Amino acid sequence: MSDPLAELNRLQERDLELDQIREDQSRIPEELTQARVHFRALENQLAGLQDQLREVRLAYHKADLELQDLKSKREKAKAAQAQATGAKEQTQYGEQIRQLSGLIEDLEGSKDVVGQMMPLMEQMDKLEEELAQVKTQLDEARPRLEALEAANQQRVNDLEATYQSKKADRDQLAATIPAPIVKEYESIRKARKGTGLAKMTKTSNGYRCTACNVQLPMHVAQQIHQAQKVVRCPSCGRILWKGE
Repeated sequence: MSDPLAELNRLQERDLELDQIREDQSRIPEELTQARVHFRALENQLAGLQDQLREVRLAYHKADLELQDLKSKREKAKAAQAQATGAKEQTQYGEQIRQLSGLIEDLEGSKDVVGQMMPLMEQMDKLEEELAQVKTQLDEARPRLEALEAANQQRVNDLEATYQSKKADRDQLAATIPAPIVKEYESIRKARKGTGLAKMTKTSNGYRCTACNVQLPMHVAQQIHQAQKVVRCPSCGRILWKGE
């Protein structure tokens, strides 16, 4: 007659193997991790540059509208000055034209004044150039990332096929072990994150649980040797097995 705990030990070996497959599936290759980080950094850089360009374009558009308004007012002032008959009125319009021309020069610039719009245009040109460079880098990085993602997905799929095959064998083995023992083992394994069964080992001072390394009371060791019932470690709670 086979020992149920010996079979349970073999079941645990298969469970640990299945756990390892799941861990391998979740582990992202370093090359893929770096490619993802690099691609996300480029995407963030691109988004940042787009935001900056949008703000500069809005500033330029606002300045351009203000410039057109000032030029329109200056033209109206010039027309009014041309129709003015009195010297005082002529002088007033002349002062208005002078002030408007100064404001226009502040925005548009001249040979002596840079103006507000020229730096904005230069900034837009610079940002558009940087955007083009980052887009090129993204276009170059995308195929490599997609290839790495596809290779990783294939790796995961292959591992899944292996997992399902081994899981079927594992379930067949579990069916040969008394269901209450399997249920108790699985409950302990879940609580203990992997192992529900531990072998008892003999030492110079008596017997120990190989899972938690706690020395076992003699009456517990005797119960395990008798193998008349399932005995759990008084320290870690795992099912104890005397070994083959």
